[in-house]
Amino acid sequence: MGGQGQRPNAQGLDLNRDHMKLDSPEARAVVQLMNEYDPHVSMDLHTTNGTRHAYFLTYAPPLNPATDPGIIGLLRKDWLPSVTRTIRAKYGWDYYYYGNLQGRSAAPGAPDERSWRSFDHRPRFNNNYIGLRNRFAILSEAFAYATFEDRIAATNRFVEEVLNYGHAHAAAIREVTETADRTPLIGTRLSLQAELERAPDLVEILLGEITEEKHPVDGHIMHRRADVKKPERMAEYGTFKPTLTERVPSAYYVPAELTDALDRLRAHGISMSPLAAAETVQVEEFQIQGNEVAANEFQKHRERSLTGTWLGVERQLPKGTLKIDMTQPLARLAFYLVEPRSDDGLVAWNLLDAALTGATVFPIVRTRR
Repeated sequence: MGGQGQRPNAQGLDLNRDHMKLDSPEARAVVQLMNEYDPHVSMDLHTTNGTRHAYFLTYAPPLNPATDPGIIGLLRKDWLPSVTRTIRAKYGWDYYYYGNLQGRSAAPGAPDERSWRSFDHRPRFNNNYIGLRNRFAILSEAFAYATFEDRIAATNRFVEEVLNYGHAHAAAIREVTETADRTPLIGTRLSLQAELERAPDLVEILLGEITEEKHPVDGHIMHRRADVKKPERMAEYGTFKPTLTERVPSAYYVPAELTDALDRLRAHGISMSPLAAAETVQVEEFQIQGNEVAANEFQKHRERSLTGTWLGVERQLPKGTLKIDMTQPLARLAFYLVEPRSDDGLVAWNLLDAALTGATVFPIVRTRR
């Protein structure tokens, strides 16, 4: 790849799209680490190109609106702003929230409004996934057009200051994660699908320029960051708002024959217990009204989406049915994996396809409250 590396692993999978479906051994290893070691804080270090801005590094907290608000609050209100101020004071380098420049018009609300936009809320991405586990996650993106030396320095400085803050505020970080683990979710509504949300005020974005240089070995043209700052005020779409929410039940019941789904749930560390005997229970079943599969393949899947309605029924659940108790710390993640209209769960990644082909009812049921 011309010395630049590539996204896919040996299976042809982009590892930063694999945190929910867990097709790759690398993603499973990361999740196993989270299950066994359970760090309070993780960092995911990248390099980005695209928009020609003046930042040496951009960053992002978890972006999914179903994330515990205490985690998002600490990151956005104090941790990341503190790191940004410290690096500017020490080194004179500017960092900011990850984004890309879009649009040409300065008119607010115009179809091609000039704006700074983040990337994606779905937990297939590492920072969003770890956020749904009630843990702090920070994505960093060193600027690809900076020199290799500056990219390394930018990342090292960011990691160092993130760790310095973490060391100084360890008690607060533990308290936030422990509170998130204890917070009752049953009966509340969480996001299952989302879209970018416009901030109420314009922000100043530092745009930049690049120069072109010939590679000293093979002569191909390289882009190099120029030491130029062009401040511009524009709209910012840096957070996401729900477009679909659903009530969190007290439990889900998963049939034992859904082996692919159960494999992923176990790999994620979701606690489940088998029914010791058959039970007749009052539950809700999801009646399917729409069942669509994407026309194009993505990451070796054709993503599936369902529409429909939960309705109350009485069900005879056989012995061995797996019960997911939603009082567990990973309830947010379990919710996003199991709910049929989730945009990044078991349905989306074809892990229930055998049970959904021609089906009118979703195979997993849930409690009425």
